[in-house]
Amino acid sequence: MKNTYYIGIDGGGTKTNFILFDSDKNSIASVLMPTIHPAQTSFKEAVSILTEAREKLLINIKDCDYDLKVGAGLGGYGINKDYRKKLEDEFSSVFEEFRLYSDAYAAMLGALGGDDGILIIAGTGSIGLAKIGENTYRCGGFGYRYGDEGSAYSIGKEIISAALKESDGRNKKSKIYDLVLEYFKMNSVNDIATSDFTREHIAGLAAEASKYIYSCESIKIIFERAAGEITLHIKALSEKFENKIKLSYIGGVFKSEFIMKMIKEMNPDIDIVSPIFPPEKGSILQV
Repeated sequence: MKNTYYIGIDGGGTKTNFILFDSDKNSIASVLMPTIHPAQTSFKEAVSILTEAREKLLINIKDCDYDLKVGAGLGGYGINKDYRKKLEDEFSSVFEEFRLYSDAYAAMLGALGGDDGILIIAGTGSIGLAKIGENTYRCGGFGYRYGDEGSAYSIGKEIISAALKESDGRNKKSKIYDLVLEYFKMNSVNDIATSDFTREHIAGLAAEASKYIYSCESIKIIFERAAGEITLHIKALSEKFENKIKLSYIGGVFKSEFIMKMIKEMNPDIDIVSPIFPPEKGSILQV
């Protein structure tokens, strides 16, 4: 009887991680490759990346004959039909048996171990997902321009806004003013107002500000609002469930002990658990 091996893939906007699993879905080897996001790579480039990763992983298999199944959670594999078709064609050029999901869905499968429940992702952006049987529900995730509430980016942006208000007297000066100048290495808040920082740079301000939650009331209030926004995602998705809810989480915002404490207080009836598996393993649970 042939053994079955699995390749689980987590593909984002900057990199793609591949993990080889044995028949019991224990990890054997991994390889990190460039992104295959359909907006950033050509068909030829993506196929080349997939082929190289496949070759690097399969040399770790000692069996002469085996089955190979592939699961992938991919950024870009969402509502855009052209992106979906491009990714499906790329994978069919390299693999015989595969299943593709959005990166968020694969992350949810992994974090919940394939069980029903809710996953909240709050990193640079934010989104809430719920799984009930074969049905999937989404809340938020509308992007940084109009959404991503509770994300590190939204926290960072609010802190910058507070610093601007403190600079012209609309708000009383606090630690925020100096913190923002120090973080961006600027001499004037006016310079910050006219600068074009990346989303990741602005999001990084949240982690720095979290050090002063208990010493600066203004920062504490901003983080309380972020916890409230995350809770709105949870409450909206909770309406779909009839039984006790399991919730997991992914993203840098949850590194804040204060945020975790607030979310647990705001959602006392929900079972909050650490992620069970990484997205790569999540992508193969239903293969």
